[in-house]
Amino acid sequence: MKKRKRILVIFAGGTIASSFRLKNRTTSPNNRAFASLHSEIEKFFTGKKVELVFQEPLGIPGKDSSNLGPEHWINFTSLIVQELKNELDGVLILYGTDTMAYLSAWLSVCFPEVPFPIVITGSQLTLDYTPDDVMVNLRGAAQVVYSGLPGVWIYCNWKLIPGMRAHKAHALHPDVFTTINGAPVYFNPDWVFKEKFSNFSLEVKYSLLPEIEAMFKYKKSKITDICRKVDWIMCLPGMGLELNKDKKILCIYGFGAGNAPSEILDHIRSFYSSGEKPGIIACSQAEGDTKKPKHYQGVGIGWLVEDGFKVWNQMDYPVEFIHSLACFSLLVSYNNPDCILSKYLESII
Repeated sequence: MKKRKRILVIFAGGTIASSFRLKNRTTSPNNRAFASLHSEIEKFFTGKKVELVFQEPLGIPGKDSSNLGPEHWINFTSLIVQELKNELDGVLILYGTDTMAYLSAWLSVCFPEVPFPIVITGSQLTLDYTPDDVMVNLRGAAQVVYSGLPGVWIYCNWKLIPGMRAHKAHALHPDVFTTINGAPVYFNPDWVFKEKFSNFSLEVKYSLLPEIEAMFKYKKSKITDICRKVDWIMCLPGMGLELNKDKKILCIYGFGAGNAPSEILDHIRSFYSSGEKPGIIACSQAEGDTKKPKHYQGVGIGWLVEDGFKVWNQMDYPVEFIHSLACFSLLVSYNNPDCILSKYLESII
């Protein structure tokens, strides 16, 4: 006898749970849109032998994702971990597009090689618009979850974006996300009818990362404090720079292969000439390709290793992934973030 699938649905808010206010031409999450989403999800799974578990960790109707960060993502992670104890066949998360790529990166680090689907979706337009993108994304994401395709994904505009490769490329257009150094999976509606997906079951108990429980012990204020130990320097021609001794990880958002103005690099060397040095992640505004931050002597961020800094290469990941990874590494291993960063990034020597 085919077992009932157990699917966790997390409502977080965002445009998908919003309505348009004609008076001031703005959108924000509201109860009416939330109720419509809840009803449509129940309608989609009716008759499919699915047990739905609904969670609203941010209340009803949720929040705009611009206000969400690691302290909220840990909450979502905890919900998934708890439901794993009761067997879980999939997760559907409704979330805003502004920080969706950060959340998908976060969950990709928390649940590597997850054997069931964790699918995040949202919308750029509300249900008030004609046409809207809410129903396309909602029903598509629900079908991916039901298909059992494993992994962490963003579903948007008929495409599945790998969770650690997503980057928000459009401000308002429904084709929100691009895939950085990877390819999207163009969704095939026939997946839902294929035996290998429709009979999916988790035969082997999924093993959580041993470090993940460490995050759950922190209060919200402590999570915020730890994540603020990650800082970003965006290099622009002619810019100045202010530094802070308080930072544990410094992400330098440079140019080309991973370069920064010599003046900036020299200031970093001088400022941290004594005391504890932050770890450096050498990034680039050129999203494509694997970076080579020690390729150009003088401007290469990687040359900071010669001055005693620990430096990692961004590789070919989007900056959303780098930021989420940096926060995660401090939350699970504050005194030794290297052990997490080096699982994903190349350490420059």
